[in-house]
Amino acid sequence: MAEPETDRQLAAGSKQASLRMWDVVSLMVGIVVGVSIFKVPGSVFALTGSPELALGIWAGGAFLAFCGALCYAELAAAYPEFGAEYIYLARAYGRRCAFLFAWLNVCAVLPGNIGAASFVFAGYAGQLSPRLAHSPGLVAAGAILALMLLQFAGMVAGRRVQNILTGTKVIALAAILLCGLLLPAAPAEVRAPPAPLQWNQIGLALVFVLYAYGGWNDAATVTPEVRDCRRNVPRALLLGLTLIAGLYLALNYSFLRVLGFNAASASEAPAAELMHRALGPAFSTLMSLIVMASALGAINGMMFSGCRLLAAVGEDFRLFRGWNYWNRRQVPVWSLLTIAGISLLLTVLVGLEAGRGGIGLAAQTVGLAAPDWEKYGGGFNMLVAASAPLFWAFFMLSGVSLIVLRFRDSRRERPFRTPAYPLPAFVFIVSAGFMLWSSLSYAGLITLLLLPALVSGLVLAAIQRPLKQEDSSLRTVQTD
Repeated sequence: MAEPETDRQLAAGSKQASLRMWDVVSLMVGIVVGVSIFKVPGSVFALTGSPELALGIWAGGAFLAFCGALCYAELAAAYPEFGAEYIYLARAYGRRCAFLFAWLNVCAVLPGNIGAASFVFAGYAGQLSPRLAHSPGLVAAGAILALMLLQFAGMVAGRRVQNILTGTKVIALAAILLCGLLLPAAPAEVRAPPAPLQWNQIGLALVFVLYAYGGWNDAATVTPEVRDCRRNVPRALLLGLTLIAGLYLALNYSFLRVLGFNAASASEAPAAELMHRALGPAFSTLMSLIVMASALGAINGMMFSGCRLLAAVGEDFRLFRGWNYWNRRQVPVWSLLTIAGISLLLTVLVGLEAGRGGIGLAAQTVGLAAPDWEKYGGGFNMLVAASAPLFWAFFMLSGVSLIVLRFRDSRRERPFRTPAYPLPAFVFIVSAGFMLWSSLSYAGLITLLLLPALVSGLVLAAIQRPLKQEDSSLRTVQTD
């Protein structure tokens, strides 16, 4: 028999279960297939030194992500509540640990990724219109605001926007793939004898690939809004990741077939190079539109899933109960405003030169050196790099939570059970640990940028008392 709390969650969720399995797949593809697939392949080819090894790395990354998806499928089916990792961490380690995870996400991880994607959108929009090129910050902020307003139109509107953006993206990538299969193959190449295998280069290539697969876990945050969620969310996680892996492998094969390994390794944008050969000068406009659609789909998906995470926090902590306020259109109003507002604030502080100058001046005022914003490829890239270790640490803990809850909550009904358990869980935990170590090695001392968010989160977690399970007046979805 399900626990009383879960019964309440399912009762609340059943009133809003308007998402179909394919909507969850669309959300997942929209978040995962961002801009990485347009930039990462060339680096992976160059690092591996072999087309076979490069494709093997992409397949290996898919396997590692699939192990994680199997773990999340069991957790989502067993605990069909808003928040995904928040719920799993809360049940395994306590709600204060889960709050710290959510706090760091809303302060840095989500806004950093949203801001980075919005500036990618602005950069490509500037290629289409010289006027827009002069104001990338305004264009980036406009993209965030526009998608926020569309989500305020309601669950149905947000779902349709995500499906349109994902559909546009998939059609465009299918067109690239078709060109790769129809264009003449590159002539046979004379390649130098492969250099001795460097494991550090293989590891770096795997880091790039796992980042390209990143974001699949966000699909679990909308579990209560999915029809027959205990069956359809596991299906969506596994089907969505299978589609993404197939698309990535097919695209990389087409790059190798048309460009050849040497040219693909040297290219910073092999997809653009392939389309240039297919369409000539017209390719630039098409590629700009494809990347812009990819960026918008990622932003919309992150905002859609992120505000569900905050809604779960609002159920547990009185101070943030406004995050669990839902209007009649099934939108968590204050959660959405919080994520959009912090993203816009960081757009000004980190994305614009004036904001970065202000941060540098503030750092010098307290005796610290001004951040070197260009060291990691730009302002938002630095923020993403700084927050990555925390993300991977909690991601690893989410994998461990499956094992913890198998023991602590052994009587729980589990409609989906991870096949070959505990092997997928161990593989997922080790891969997340590898990414944690890699991200720490890369970020170094810039992780200290998140020290204020970490300290404030620890203080808030310590002083707040989580709501009691029986306090149903604040543990149900609030509406107009």
